[in-house]
Amino acid sequence: MLWLPARLAGGRRRQQRKDVFSRMTGAMYAAIGGLKTHMNNLNVIGNNVANVNTAGYKTQRQIFQETIYTTSRSGSNGTVTTGGVTPSQIGFGAQVGAIDLIMSPSTFNPTGADLDCMIEGDGFLMVGDKDAVINGAEDYGKLMLTRVGDLCQDPNGYICDGQGNVVYGFATVVNPYYRSDLKEGTPDYIKAEAEANAAGFTIKDKYAVSSQLVPLRVPTAAAEPTEKNGGIIDGKNQWERGDPVYDILGGVTGDDTSRTNINLADGKYFNDDGGIDVDKLPDGAGSKDGTGDKTYAGPVPNLEGKYVNLRSMSINENGAIVGTSDSGTVVLGYVAIANVDSPSGVTHMGGPYYQALEGAGDITVSAVGGIMSGRYLNNQVPKDDKVPPMDDALGNGKGVGIRNGGLEASSTDVATEFANMIVTQRGYQANTRIITVTDSMLEELVNMKR
Repeated sequence: MLWLPARLAGGRRRQQRKDVFSRMTGAMYAAIGGLKTHMNNLNVIGNNVANVNTAGYKTQRQIFQETIYTTSRSGSNGTVTTGGVTPSQIGFGAQVGAIDLIMSPSTFNPTGADLDCMIEGDGFLMVGDKDAVINGAEDYGKLMLTRVGDLCQDPNGYICDGQGNVVYGFATVVNPYYRSDLKEGTPDYIKAEAEANAAGFTIKDKYAVSSQLVPLRVPTAAAEPTEKNGGIIDGKNQWERGDPVYDILGGVTGDDTSRTNINLADGKYFNDDGGIDVDKLPDGAGSKDGTGDKTYAGPVPNLEGKYVNLRSMSINENGAIVGTSDSGTVVLGYVAIANVDSPSGVTHMGGPYYQALEGAGDITVSAVGGIMSGRYLNNQVPKDDKVPPMDDALGNGKGVGIRNGGLEASSTDVATEFANMIVTQRGYQANTRIITVTDSMLEELVNMKR
Protein backbone atom coordinates (compact mmCIF):
# COMPACT_ATOMS: atom_id res chain seq x y z
CA MET A 1 0.00 0.00 0.00
CA LEU A 2 1.30 3.44 -1.01
CA TRP A 3 1.49 5.92 1.82
CA LEU A 4 1.45 9.64 0.97
CA PRO A 5 2.82 12.42 3.13
CA ALA A 6 0.15 14.11 5.25
CA ARG A 7 0.49 17.35 3.26
CA LEU A 8 -0.15 15.60 -0.08
CA ALA A 9 -3.01 13.52 1.33
CA GLY A 10 -4.69 16.63 2.75
CA GLY A 11 -4.30 18.44 -0.57
CA ARG A 12 -5.94 15.58 -2.45
CA ARG A 13 -8.90 15.55 -0.03
CA ARG A 14 -9.33 19.33 -0.44
CA GLN A 15 -9.24 18.99 -4.25
CA GLN A 16 -11.85 16.22 -4.11
CA ARG A 17 -14.11 18.39 -1.94
CA LYS A 18 -13.62 21.28 -4.38
CA ASP A 19 -14.61 19.08 -7.33
CA VAL A 20 -17.70 17.84 -5.50
CA PHE A 21 -18.61 21.39 -4.53
CA SER A 22 -18.24 22.58 -8.13
CA ARG A 23 -20.44 19.78 -9.48
CA MET A 24 -23.14 20.36 -6.85
CA THR A 25 -23.23 24.14 -7.38
CA GLY A 26 -23.60 23.39 -11.11
CA ALA A 27 -26.85 21.60 -10.27
CA MET A 28 -27.94 24.64 -8.27
CA TYR A 29 -27.21 27.04 -11.11
CA ALA A 30 -29.07 24.75 -13.53
CA ALA A 31 -32.08 24.85 -11.20
CA ILE A 32 -31.85 28.64 -10.96
CA GLY A 33 -31.89 28.80 -14.78
CA GLY A 34 -34.95 26.56 -14.74
CA LEU A 35 -36.67 28.86 -12.23
CA LYS A 36 -36.06 31.91 -14.41
CA THR A 37 -37.28 30.16 -17.54
CA HIS A 38 -40.44 28.85 -15.85
CA MET A 39 -41.10 32.30 -14.40
CA ASN A 40 -40.82 33.81 -17.88
CA ASN A 41 -43.23 31.16 -19.18
CA LEU A 42 -45.68 32.16 -16.47
CA ASN A 43 -45.41 35.75 -17.72
CA VAL A 44 -46.39 34.58 -21.21
CA ILE A 45 -49.31 32.56 -19.83
CA GLY A 46 -50.40 35.49 -17.66
CA ASN A 47 -50.42 37.80 -20.67
CA ASN A 48 -52.53 35.32 -22.63
CA VAL A 49 -55.06 34.99 -19.81
CA ALA A 50 -55.15 38.78 -19.25
CA ASN A 51 -56.14 39.23 -22.91
CA VAL A 52 -58.83 36.56 -22.97
CA ASN A 53 -61.40 39.21 -23.96
CA THR A 54 -59.12 41.44 -26.08
CA ALA A 55 -60.40 41.68 -29.66
CA GLY A 56 -57.91 40.43 -32.22
CA TYR A 57 -55.42 39.23 -29.61
CA LYS A 58 -53.08 36.46 -30.79
CA THR A 59 -51.84 33.89 -28.29
CA GLN A 60 -48.14 33.55 -27.57
CA ARG A 61 -46.26 30.47 -26.47
CA GLN A 62 -42.81 29.97 -25.01
CA ILE A 63 -40.47 27.24 -26.23
CA PHE A 64 -38.02 25.87 -23.63
CA GLN A 65 -34.49 25.23 -24.82
CA GLU A 66 -31.50 23.49 -23.25
CA THR A 67 -28.58 25.69 -22.36
CA ILE A 68 -24.82 25.00 -22.51
CA TYR A 69 -23.22 21.59 -21.96
CA THR A 70 -19.84 20.54 -20.59
CA THR A 71 -18.15 17.44 -21.96
CA SER A 72 -16.42 15.17 -19.43
CA ARG A 73 -15.56 12.50 -21.99
CA SER A 74 -15.41 12.75 -25.75
CA GLY A 75 -16.93 10.13 -27.99
CA SER A 76 -15.16 7.82 -30.40
CA ASN A 77 -16.17 5.78 -33.42
CA GLY A 78 -14.39 2.62 -32.31
CA THR A 79 -11.70 0.54 -33.96
CA VAL A 80 -11.41 -2.87 -35.58
CA THR A 81 -11.33 -4.55 -32.19
CA THR A 82 -13.18 -2.17 -29.87
CA GLY A 83 -16.59 -0.57 -29.94
CA GLY A 84 -17.43 3.11 -30.08
CA VAL A 85 -17.91 5.32 -27.07
CA THR A 86 -20.61 7.93 -26.76
CA PRO A 87 -19.66 11.34 -25.37
CA SER A 88 -20.46 12.12 -21.74
CA GLN A 89 -21.97 15.58 -21.27
CA ILE A 90 -23.67 17.47 -18.47
CA GLY A 91 -26.13 20.29 -19.13
CA PHE A 92 -26.61 23.43 -17.10
CA GLY A 93 -30.33 24.07 -17.14
CA ALA A 94 -32.91 25.59 -19.48
CA GLN A 95 -33.42 28.91 -21.22
CA VAL A 96 -36.01 30.64 -23.38
CA GLY A 97 -35.67 29.26 -26.89
CA ALA A 98 -38.40 31.33 -28.54
CA ILE A 99 -41.67 33.11 -27.81
CA ASP A 100 -43.88 32.45 -30.82
CA LEU A 101 -46.92 34.39 -31.98
CA ILE A 102 -49.78 32.11 -33.04
CA MET A 103 -51.47 34.02 -35.88
CA SER A 104 -54.19 31.50 -36.70
CA PRO A 105 -57.60 33.19 -37.29
CA SER A 106 -59.91 33.15 -34.30
CA THR A 107 -63.70 33.09 -33.94
CA PHE A 108 -66.22 35.80 -34.82
CA ASN A 109 -67.53 37.98 -31.99
CA PRO A 110 -70.75 39.81 -33.03
CA THR A 111 -70.98 43.44 -31.89
CA GLY A 112 -73.87 44.77 -33.98
CA ALA A 113 -71.84 47.74 -35.27
CA ASP A 114 -72.16 48.03 -39.06
CA LEU A 115 -68.55 49.13 -39.64
CA ASP A 116 -66.99 46.53 -37.35
CA CYS A 117 -65.33 43.84 -39.41
CA MET A 118 -63.25 40.70 -39.11
CA ILE A 119 -60.75 39.42 -41.65
CA GLU A 120 -61.55 35.81 -42.49
CA GLY A 121 -58.22 34.28 -43.41
CA ASP A 122 -54.70 35.65 -43.31
CA GLY A 123 -53.98 39.33 -43.62
CA PHE A 124 -54.08 42.67 -41.86
CA LEU A 125 -55.78 46.02 -42.23
CA MET A 126 -53.39 48.89 -42.95
CA VAL A 127 -53.67 52.00 -40.77
CA GLY A 128 -51.56 55.07 -40.05
CA ASP A 129 -51.40 58.84 -40.16
CA LYS A 130 -53.53 60.58 -42.77
CA ASP A 131 -50.51 62.25 -44.40
CA ALA A 132 -48.54 59.07 -45.21
CA VAL A 133 -47.50 59.04 -48.89
CA ILE A 134 -47.22 55.59 -50.48
CA ASN A 135 -45.21 55.94 -53.69
CA GLY A 136 -44.31 52.28 -53.94
CA ALA A 137 -44.04 48.98 -52.09
CA GLU A 138 -40.98 50.31 -50.26
CA ASP A 139 -43.29 52.71 -48.39
CA TYR A 140 -45.57 50.02 -46.94
CA GLY A 141 -43.52 50.14 -43.76
CA LYS A 142 -44.92 53.62 -43.03
CA LEU A 143 -48.23 51.99 -42.10
CA MET A 144 -49.11 49.74 -39.18
CA LEU A 145 -50.90 46.40 -39.46
CA THR A 146 -53.86 45.31 -37.35
CA ARG A 147 -56.45 42.54 -37.14
CA VAL A 148 -58.91 44.66 -35.18
CA GLY A 149 -61.55 46.21 -37.45
CA ASP A 150 -63.34 48.58 -35.06
CA LEU A 151 -63.97 51.23 -37.72
CA CYS A 152 -65.83 54.53 -37.55
CA GLN A 153 -66.07 57.90 -39.33
CA ASP A 154 -64.31 60.83 -37.70
CA PRO A 155 -65.56 64.47 -37.89
CA ASN A 156 -63.33 65.14 -40.93
CA GLY A 157 -64.84 62.33 -42.96
CA TYR A 158 -61.95 59.87 -42.55
CA ILE A 159 -62.52 56.20 -41.77
CA CYS A 160 -60.56 55.48 -38.59
CA ASP A 161 -60.06 52.64 -36.15
CA GLY A 162 -60.77 52.84 -32.44
CA GLN A 163 -57.38 54.43 -31.74
CA GLY A 164 -57.84 57.23 -34.28
CA ASN A 165 -55.54 55.80 -36.96
CA VAL A 166 -56.79 56.29 -40.50
CA VAL A 167 -57.65 53.20 -42.54
CA TYR A 168 -55.91 52.95 -45.92
CA GLY A 169 -57.41 51.45 -49.03
CA PHE A 170 -58.36 52.01 -52.66
CA ALA A 171 -60.73 54.94 -53.13
CA THR A 172 -63.53 55.51 -55.61
CA VAL A 173 -62.59 58.24 -58.12
CA VAL A 174 -63.87 59.77 -61.34
CA ASN A 175 -63.02 57.35 -64.14
CA PRO A 176 -60.57 59.11 -66.50
CA TYR A 177 -61.43 56.68 -69.29
CA TYR A 178 -65.22 57.02 -69.13
CA ARG A 179 -66.77 57.72 -72.53
CA SER A 180 -70.49 58.21 -72.99
CA ASP A 181 -70.20 59.80 -76.42
CA LEU A 182 -69.08 56.66 -78.28
CA LYS A 183 -71.34 54.03 -79.74
CA GLU A 184 -70.53 50.50 -78.65
CA GLY A 185 -68.86 48.44 -81.37
CA THR A 186 -67.47 51.34 -83.40
CA PRO A 187 -63.71 51.52 -84.14
CA ASP A 188 -63.32 54.53 -81.84
CA TYR A 189 -65.14 52.68 -79.05
CA ILE A 190 -62.98 49.57 -79.48
CA LYS A 191 -59.79 51.65 -79.44
CA ALA A 192 -60.86 53.60 -76.34
CA GLU A 193 -61.95 50.40 -74.62
CA ALA A 194 -58.58 48.76 -75.28
CA GLU A 195 -56.74 51.75 -73.80
CA ALA A 196 -58.94 51.71 -70.71
CA ASN A 197 -58.60 47.97 -70.20
CA ALA A 198 -54.81 48.18 -70.52
CA ALA A 199 -54.82 50.61 -67.61
CA GLY A 200 -57.18 48.46 -65.54
CA PHE A 201 -60.27 50.61 -66.15
CA THR A 202 -63.42 50.47 -68.24
CA ILE A 203 -65.08 53.11 -70.40
CA LYS A 204 -68.60 52.15 -69.32
CA ASP A 205 -68.57 53.31 -65.70
CA LYS A 206 -68.46 56.96 -64.66
CA TYR A 207 -66.59 56.04 -61.47
CA ALA A 208 -63.72 53.64 -60.90
CA VAL A 209 -61.48 52.35 -58.14
CA SER A 210 -58.01 53.88 -58.00
CA SER A 211 -55.10 51.60 -57.19
CA GLN A 212 -53.38 54.36 -55.27
CA LEU A 213 -53.14 53.50 -51.57
CA VAL A 214 -54.79 56.42 -49.75
CA PRO A 215 -56.72 57.15 -46.54
CA LEU A 216 -60.37 56.27 -47.08
CA ARG A 217 -62.64 59.28 -46.75
CA VAL A 218 -66.27 60.20 -47.32
CA PRO A 219 -66.74 62.11 -50.63
CA THR A 220 -67.33 65.85 -50.57
CA ALA A 221 -70.90 67.13 -50.93
CA ALA A 222 -72.03 69.11 -53.97
CA ALA A 223 -73.32 72.65 -53.50
CA GLU A 224 -76.72 73.94 -54.62
CA PRO A 225 -76.79 73.80 -58.44
CA THR A 226 -76.97 77.15 -60.25
CA GLU A 227 -76.46 78.33 -63.82
CA LYS A 228 -73.32 80.16 -62.70
CA ASN A 229 -71.56 77.05 -61.36
CA GLY A 230 -72.79 74.82 -64.20
CA GLY A 231 -75.27 72.96 -62.08
CA ILE A 232 -78.25 74.05 -64.25
CA ILE A 233 -78.01 73.77 -68.02
CA ASP A 234 -81.02 74.50 -70.24
CA GLY A 235 -83.19 74.45 -67.14
CA LYS A 236 -82.07 70.94 -66.12
CA ASN A 237 -80.21 70.15 -62.92
CA GLN A 238 -76.86 68.48 -63.49
CA TRP A 239 -76.68 67.44 -59.85
CA GLU A 240 -78.51 67.85 -56.57
CA ARG A 241 -77.25 69.51 -53.44
CA GLY A 242 -75.45 66.97 -51.25
CA ASP A 243 -74.59 64.59 -54.08
CA PRO A 244 -71.22 62.87 -53.60
CA VAL A 245 -68.28 64.45 -55.41
CA TYR A 246 -65.51 61.93 -55.96
CA ASP A 247 -61.86 62.81 -56.43
CA ILE A 248 -60.28 62.88 -59.87
CA LEU A 249 -57.67 60.36 -60.97
CA GLY A 250 -55.03 62.95 -61.69
CA GLY A 251 -51.97 63.59 -63.74
CA VAL A 252 -48.81 61.65 -64.27
CA THR A 253 -46.15 62.38 -61.65
CA GLY A 254 -42.48 61.87 -60.96
CA ASP A 255 -40.98 59.12 -63.11
CA ASP A 256 -43.94 59.21 -65.51
CA THR A 257 -45.24 55.84 -64.29
CA SER A 258 -47.90 56.66 -61.71
CA ARG A 259 -51.01 58.77 -61.37
CA THR A 260 -52.29 60.52 -58.28
CA ASN A 261 -55.80 61.17 -57.04
CA ILE A 262 -56.56 64.90 -57.07
CA ASN A 263 -58.26 65.78 -53.81
CA LEU A 264 -61.08 68.17 -54.67
CA ALA A 265 -61.74 69.08 -51.05
CA ASP A 266 -59.19 71.92 -51.02
CA GLY A 267 -60.93 73.63 -53.97
CA LYS A 268 -57.76 74.81 -55.67
CA TYR A 269 -58.81 73.33 -59.02
CA PHE A 270 -62.00 75.42 -59.26
CA ASN A 271 -62.59 78.75 -60.94
CA ASP A 272 -64.55 81.68 -59.52
CA ASP A 273 -67.80 80.24 -60.83
CA GLY A 274 -67.30 77.04 -58.86
CA GLY A 275 -66.57 74.84 -61.87
CA ILE A 276 -63.40 72.93 -62.72
CA ASP A 277 -60.64 75.11 -64.18
CA VAL A 278 -59.02 72.69 -66.62
CA ASP A 279 -55.90 74.86 -66.86
CA LYS A 280 -55.22 74.20 -63.18
CA LEU A 281 -55.36 70.44 -63.61
CA PRO A 282 -52.09 68.55 -64.22
CA ASP A 283 -51.68 66.81 -67.56
CA GLY A 284 -53.79 63.72 -67.80
CA ALA A 285 -56.31 64.87 -65.19
CA GLY A 286 -58.92 65.57 -67.83
CA SER A 287 -61.12 68.24 -69.34
CA LYS A 288 -64.80 68.86 -69.94
CA ASP A 289 -64.61 68.07 -73.62
CA GLY A 290 -62.12 65.20 -73.51
CA THR A 291 -59.67 66.84 -75.92
CA GLY A 292 -55.88 66.83 -75.92
CA ASP A 293 -54.09 65.06 -73.11
CA LYS A 294 -57.06 65.58 -70.82
CA THR A 295 -59.24 62.56 -70.16
CA TYR A 296 -61.45 63.81 -67.34
CA ALA A 297 -65.14 63.11 -67.90
CA GLY A 298 -66.38 66.23 -65.92
CA PRO A 299 -68.03 68.50 -65.08
CA VAL A 300 -67.61 68.43 -61.29
CA PRO A 301 -70.14 70.18 -59.08
CA ASN A 302 -69.16 73.10 -56.89
CA LEU A 303 -68.29 71.88 -53.40
CA GLU A 304 -70.41 72.74 -50.40
CA GLY A 305 -67.44 72.63 -48.04
CA LYS A 306 -68.47 69.55 -46.08
CA TYR A 307 -68.77 65.84 -46.56
CA VAL A 308 -71.76 63.86 -47.71
CA ASN A 309 -74.23 63.19 -44.92
CA LEU A 310 -74.53 59.42 -44.74
CA ARG A 311 -77.49 57.98 -42.86
CA SER A 312 -75.74 54.64 -42.46
CA MET A 313 -72.46 53.03 -43.38
CA SER A 314 -71.29 49.43 -43.50
CA ILE A 315 -68.55 47.25 -44.93
CA ASN A 316 -69.44 44.33 -47.20
CA GLU A 317 -67.84 40.95 -47.85
CA ASN A 318 -65.55 42.43 -50.53
CA GLY A 319 -64.18 45.08 -48.17
CA ALA A 320 -66.15 47.91 -49.78
CA ILE A 321 -67.23 50.67 -47.40
CA VAL A 322 -70.73 51.59 -48.53
CA GLY A 323 -72.83 54.47 -47.28
CA THR A 324 -76.46 55.46 -47.80
CA SER A 325 -77.19 59.13 -48.47
CA ASP A 326 -80.24 61.09 -49.59
CA SER A 327 -79.06 60.74 -53.18
CA GLY A 328 -78.43 57.00 -53.06
CA THR A 329 -75.56 54.62 -52.41
CA VAL A 330 -72.06 55.98 -51.94
CA VAL A 331 -69.05 53.66 -52.25
CA LEU A 332 -66.07 55.23 -50.49
CA GLY A 333 -63.63 52.55 -51.61
CA TYR A 334 -62.16 49.20 -50.59
CA VAL A 335 -60.00 48.49 -47.56
CA ALA A 336 -56.48 47.29 -48.35
CA ILE A 337 -55.42 43.89 -47.05
CA ALA A 338 -51.71 43.37 -46.31
CA ASN A 339 -50.07 39.95 -46.20
CA VAL A 340 -46.53 39.13 -45.09
CA ASP A 341 -44.31 36.19 -45.93
CA SER A 342 -44.22 35.06 -42.29
CA PRO A 343 -47.26 36.25 -40.28
CA SER A 344 -45.76 34.91 -37.05
CA GLY A 345 -42.69 37.08 -37.65
CA VAL A 346 -44.42 40.45 -37.30
CA THR A 347 -43.36 42.70 -34.43
CA HIS A 348 -45.76 44.03 -31.79
CA MET A 349 -45.83 47.83 -31.73
CA GLY A 350 -48.19 48.19 -28.76
CA GLY A 351 -51.91 47.60 -28.57
CA PRO A 352 -53.40 45.82 -31.60
CA TYR A 353 -50.67 47.00 -33.99
CA TYR A 354 -47.84 45.19 -35.72
CA GLN A 355 -45.12 46.09 -38.20
CA ALA A 356 -43.38 43.88 -40.71
CA LEU A 357 -39.81 44.31 -39.50
CA GLU A 358 -36.97 41.78 -39.69
CA GLY A 359 -38.36 38.26 -39.53
CA ALA A 360 -41.66 38.98 -41.25
CA GLY A 361 -40.49 39.15 -44.86
CA ASP A 362 -42.00 41.27 -47.60
CA ILE A 363 -45.47 42.83 -47.59
CA THR A 364 -47.93 42.26 -50.43
CA VAL A 365 -51.11 44.31 -50.70
CA SER A 366 -54.46 43.41 -52.24
CA ALA A 367 -58.18 43.99 -51.94
CA VAL A 368 -60.70 41.30 -51.07
CA GLY A 369 -62.32 39.28 -53.83
CA GLY A 370 -59.80 40.09 -56.57
CA ILE A 371 -61.02 43.68 -56.99
CA MET A 372 -57.47 44.92 -57.71
CA SER A 373 -56.25 41.80 -59.51
CA GLY A 374 -53.92 42.60 -62.40
CA ARG A 375 -53.37 46.20 -61.25
CA TYR A 376 -50.22 47.97 -60.14
CA LEU A 377 -49.84 50.36 -57.23
CA ASN A 378 -50.63 54.04 -57.99
CA ASN A 379 -52.34 53.18 -61.29
CA GLN A 380 -49.09 52.32 -63.00
CA VAL A 381 -49.34 50.62 -66.37
CA PRO A 382 -46.78 48.97 -68.67
CA LYS A 383 -45.42 51.66 -70.95
CA ASP A 384 -42.87 51.62 -73.77
CA ASP A 385 -42.01 47.98 -73.01
CA LYS A 386 -41.33 48.92 -69.38
CA VAL A 387 -43.20 47.02 -66.71
CA PRO A 388 -43.73 48.50 -63.22
CA PRO A 389 -41.78 46.83 -60.37
CA MET A 390 -43.16 43.44 -59.39
CA ASP A 391 -43.27 44.57 -55.75
CA ASP A 392 -45.88 47.14 -56.79
CA ALA A 393 -48.20 44.48 -58.25
CA LEU A 394 -51.42 44.14 -56.24
CA GLY A 395 -52.55 40.66 -55.22
CA ASN A 396 -55.95 39.18 -55.99
CA GLY A 397 -56.94 38.68 -52.33
CA LYS A 398 -59.21 35.75 -53.25
CA GLY A 399 -58.25 33.73 -50.19
CA VAL A 400 -59.48 36.43 -47.80
CA GLY A 401 -62.97 37.52 -46.82
CA ILE A 402 -64.52 40.28 -44.73
CA ARG A 403 -67.28 39.59 -42.20
CA ASN A 404 -69.06 42.67 -40.91
CA GLY A 405 -71.02 43.35 -37.75
CA GLY A 406 -68.39 42.02 -35.37
CA LEU A 407 -64.74 41.67 -34.43
CA GLU A 408 -62.26 38.84 -34.24
CA ALA A 409 -62.26 37.36 -30.75
CA SER A 410 -59.14 36.66 -28.72
CA SER A 411 -57.45 33.38 -29.59
CA THR A 412 -56.69 32.63 -25.92
CA ASP A 413 -57.92 29.16 -24.91
CA VAL A 414 -58.42 29.39 -21.15
CA ALA A 415 -58.43 25.61 -20.65
CA THR A 416 -55.09 25.27 -22.43
CA GLU A 417 -53.58 28.20 -20.54
CA PHE A 418 -54.69 26.83 -17.16
CA ALA A 419 -53.22 23.42 -17.99
CA ASN A 420 -49.96 25.10 -19.00
CA MET A 421 -50.09 27.09 -15.78
CA ILE A 422 -50.25 23.90 -13.70
CA VAL A 423 -47.38 22.32 -15.63
CA THR A 424 -45.32 25.49 -15.22
CA GLN A 425 -46.05 25.65 -11.50
CA ARG A 426 -44.96 22.03 -11.00
CA GLY A 427 -41.83 22.60 -13.09
CA TYR A 428 -40.99 25.63 -10.96
CA GLN A 429 -41.63 23.62 -7.81
CA ALA A 430 -39.35 20.78 -9.00
CA ASN A 431 -36.51 23.24 -9.64
CA THR A 432 -36.85 24.65 -6.13
CA ARG A 433 -36.48 21.10 -4.80
CA ILE A 434 -33.16 20.78 -6.65
CA ILE A 435 -31.94 23.92 -4.92
CA THR A 436 -33.14 22.68 -1.52
CA VAL A 437 -31.49 19.26 -1.92
CA THR A 438 -28.28 20.80 -3.25
CA ASP A 439 -28.15 23.18 -0.30
CA SER A 440 -28.63 20.25 2.12
CA MET A 441 -25.84 18.26 0.50
CA LEU A 442 -23.51 21.26 0.53
CA GLU A 443 -24.23 21.67 4.21
CA GLU A 444 -23.16 18.08 4.79
CA LEU A 445 -20.02 18.68 2.74
CA VAL A 446 -18.84 21.73 4.68
CA ASN A 447 -19.53 19.93 7.96
CA MET A 448 -17.28 16.98 7.08
CA LYS A 449 -14.54 16.23 9.61
CA ARG A 450 -10.94 15.85 8.59
